[in-house]
Amino acid sequence: MAERWQRELTKLRRAEVPGDLWERVLQGPRLEPPPTRARSRVVAAATAFAVFAVGAVIVLRAFGPFGSADRTLAGPDVLAVPARGEVAPEFLPDGRPIFVVHHEDGTLSVVDAFSSHRAWGFEELVVWCPSTRHFVEWAHEAHFDEYGRYDSAGPAPAGLATFAFEVVERDEAGDPTSIRVGAMQEPDPGRSPPETEPSRPPFCPPDDRFVAHTIDGSRIFDTPAGAVAAEPDGWIAVRGTLLVSREDAFVQLCAEVRGDRCEGGAIVRGIDGVGLLVNVLRPYPGTGYEEPTLWLVRVRDGVIDDPTIAGLLHVS
Repeated sequence: MAERWQRELTKLRRAEVPGDLWERVLQGPRLEPPPTRARSRVVAAATAFAVFAVGAVIVLRAFGPFGSADRTLAGPDVLAVPARGEVAPEFLPDGRPIFVVHHEDGTLSVVDAFSSHRAWGFEELVVWCPSTRHFVEWAHEAHFDEYGRYDSAGPAPAGLATFAFEVVERDEAGDPTSIRVGAMQEPDPGRSPPETEPSRPPFCPPDDRFVAHTIDGSRIFDTPAGAVAAEPDGWIAVRGTLLVSREDAFVQLCAEVRGDRCEGGAIVRGIDGVGLLVNVLRPYPGTGYEEPTLWLVRVRDGVIDDPTIAGLLHVS
């Protein structure tokens, strides 16, 4: 046993020890890396789908019909100016409808599309009649000239509001081609007389095609409840039927009315429910207020504000 031990010890003394022996001891064994395994088809498909989904969300948010998830009627920051003598319906960045008027003399006006008359608290829209060159409130037929000044007929308390603006670009002749709209200005103080003239002018001549705003159908909310849940910041379009409780004049805008029950609805603020009930709905049941229609509204604090019947607006 001792002789064998001496032989092995002699071999060890003669052996050549690698210079990096202690480094190998400290770092551990140096193993060849395992061969790369191909990903399974399931993993590859799942990864590809995830990448596609993320990309789709980005594209939809950036280039979708609304530019945002709230479906407001927001227009561009800079608006095109129509040719001289023409009027163009546009939307401001907050979705408010307005008209850009290029007068024959080359001057411009930006006129609000909301009438100054608010029966029972409702906002009311105007349209443009090209042949008479008047803005006309379609609900009660007040007439305003192309500058928004009150002209005749209808129970409007003042002219239409207008907006300040700055010219962004002009053409070679010096006419403005694009503008940026600024703050709202006070309307013309002219108003209807205490008693409206019975021979007031017609809404628009029969052969005249009035000019109104066009709303992208994909931006319209199907239910008031859905509109409120989305919490949009600005003017929106929603379909619904107005329901005024015959017990307490509580006002709601409903997706559907079944008897006295409001389905898919939301509370409406700012409407004189008592006055509407006593003066319109009870003596004249089945009016336009109780029919399903298109509305322009704003959502604030979980309720609907500024309801505006938008039945004459075009839907693309």
